[in-house]
Amino acid sequence: MKNSLYTALVMLMLFTLSCLLYTVIFWDMMGASHIFRSHTTVLETRSGAIPTPAVLTTKATGSCQHTGGCDPAKNSKSISSAIPTPAVPTMKATGTCQHSGGCDPAKNSKSIRKAVPKPKVYEKVKGQCNTSQGNVAFVKTHKTGSTTLTTILNRFGYHKNLSFVQMADAETGHFNYHTPSFSRINELFPPIGVTKNDTGNYTGYNISAVHFRYSRAFMEALMGDGVTPVYYITILREPVSQFVSAFRYFDVAKALLPANSTSHGDIEATILEVLNLSQSVFVAHPFAWNNQLFDLGMRKPDMLNESSVRRHVELLEREIDLVLITEHFDESLVLLKKLLCWEYDDILYLKRRMQPLEDSSISSTTIDRIRKHNHADSIMYDFFNRTLWKKVSDYGPSFDEDLETFRNLLSKRLENCTAGTEVVKVARGQENVMHVLAKDASDICWSVVRMYDVIDIIRRRQGG
Repeated sequence: MKNSLYTALVMLMLFTLSCLLYTVIFWDMMGASHIFRSHTTVLETRSGAIPTPAVLTTKATGSCQHTGGCDPAKNSKSISSAIPTPAVPTMKATGTCQHSGGCDPAKNSKSIRKAVPKPKVYEKVKGQCNTSQGNVAFVKTHKTGSTTLTTILNRFGYHKNLSFVQMADAETGHFNYHTPSFSRINELFPPIGVTKNDTGNYTGYNISAVHFRYSRAFMEALMGDGVTPVYYITILREPVSQFVSAFRYFDVAKALLPANSTSHGDIEATILEVLNLSQSVFVAHPFAWNNQLFDLGMRKPDMLNESSVRRHVELLEREIDLVLITEHFDESLVLLKKLLCWEYDDILYLKRRMQPLEDSSISSTTIDRIRKHNHADSIMYDFFNRTLWKKVSDYGPSFDEDLETFRNLLSKRLENCTAGTEVVKVARGQENVMHVLAKDASDICWSVVRMYDVIDIIRRRQGG
């Protein structure tokens, strides 16, 4: 009996110990699991895998609206990122006049397009043009058709009563190859409304369309007002034809060759004789070597280094809003119209400074030599000729239609403007073919044909 009782007590004690042991093991396992999860959270936090907090979204078809989560089956559409869109600054306040010469408020009540990213050429341009906008700094190159473009700008500014950058002591206002300098700012006509010699207010000019070597800092000081955007434009011509035209017009041979040279009178022989001169001669004469790049601010000695040339071209690409191409003048003007928010009538033109036709046939061998001689101009021209067509592509599908519209209007609006042409003497005894204004011509014909009359009025307005 005693043995049976003793056995039962032992069995009970063993059972109790087993239960206690299982309990300890169970709680130990639970604690380890908790510790493991805690360490995992720390590791995830250190590695950057921080859970994204729930974001309260506005209602949208297919988007989860519950801040605590949703059934994926009911939310199969992707949810837009809940990142607030920053306010985008506008070019000017809604309803502000964009026209540098004044506006009709009734025509300018719509909001100006916000400055969202877009192709570079139109980065300052409103999405929908209600009126023209911005000041224009035209870097006027030599013998590139630039006078034709100047007459377009002059006519626009004349009709809008705008202020022009003009040298007071030059008949046509050109700087030519005077280095633009703040020390000579008193030689300019003041802007409209500014007293002569009040040079501290010689700023905010609306248009520059005269010859000057490109100097960004100088032009920004003259044309910037802190509010109105300034558009920089220029024009380039195929380097061989530009060189030959400048060579003849500025009589480069007379300046560089001896008077007894036997090549005078034969344009090709004269060019070849000049090309055989030393490099130092070319560096000293603006029209004998890479004249277009010189106009656009590059020093002649630097043109010997092709890497320096390419860097300067890249700088120009960043700083110039539109480079027009003479051989594609109409296409260039359509791009200019869009850039400045102008009308078709604003870009009507007649060709200017045409030289009388001469026998200037040049062999292909000499043409190759001229192009190699003007290697830096060739690099620049080829680059911007390519970018022109990139800008045409960026313009959109309406370009061809707009170009056709412009060309049709060009012939219709100007068909009764002229009564033939005449050859007139100009600077340095050179001759130009000029258009003769037709009798009873319209006002727009007068402003298109009589370019020098327009310049005279512009200069008188500013104190000339």
